[in-house]
Amino acid sequence: MLETRDLSVRFGGHLAVDAVSCRFRPGELTAIVGPNGAGKTTCFNLISGQVAPTSGRVLLEGADITRLSPAARTRRGIGRGFQQTNLFPGLGVAENIRLAVQASRRKGGALLRLAAADRTTARATTDILERVQMAHLSKRLAAELAHGDQRKLEVAMLMALEPNVYMFDEPTAGMSAEEAPVVLSLIDSLRRDGGKCVLLVEHKLDVIRALADRIIVLHNGRLVADGAPARVMEMDIVQDAYLGQGLANV
Repeated sequence: MLETRDLSVRFGGHLAVDAVSCRFRPGELTAIVGPNGAGKTTCFNLISGQVAPTSGRVLLEGADITRLSPAARTRRGIGRGFQQTNLFPGLGVAENIRLAVQASRRKGGALLRLAAADRTTARATTDILERVQMAHLSKRLAAELAHGDQRKLEVAMLMALEPNVYMFDEPTAGMSAEEAPVVLSLIDSLRRDGGKCVLLVEHKLDVIRALADRIIVLHNGRLVADGAPARVMEMDIVQDAYLGQGLANV
């Protein structure tokens, strides 16, 4: 469904992502791991269009999308979550989701007015609210939500866009031990939808073990390991990365 071919980007003299080639399949959750500065978020930015590559290509369902804008990639079916929540803070929970549903249906005009009047949109919004267990918060302003609920709302908005590819960059960052399981359960439900491809940048090894079907490891911008979680987690390079030891020999 998604593929990178020799994807690279250089910032001045620094090669942040170095010729990364990888394929991502439907029905599979791939965790992207590596030490700080390994190039994980930059690789995400290249795939979702926030950063233009120096060289290489990004393909979605066989079509070259390398030069498309982030908005155009979203319309093609890539949904991206960020380390920081990306919401409309002055709008209610339901209104945030309605706007995402509206965007997925590519309607123009006064978005809030049309969304409220469209029964199909309203029904889709209600379904998503119930799925993410936020129906009781539907009228609460996004800015008033606890951090964990804001992260849930961001996942709900991605779901409303109905992408084929979900990209989550540290979705549990800043969340308490009580808040994280709900968001992780939502992501797991997306993985179990066999038609979707899920990419996850995450530092917490327990999260990776629980969710990932596959792990790829980046170091100094290069892809250095790719495979089943049990095998990759036992590799010396992964142990070194998470134990903080040197990787100078890679």
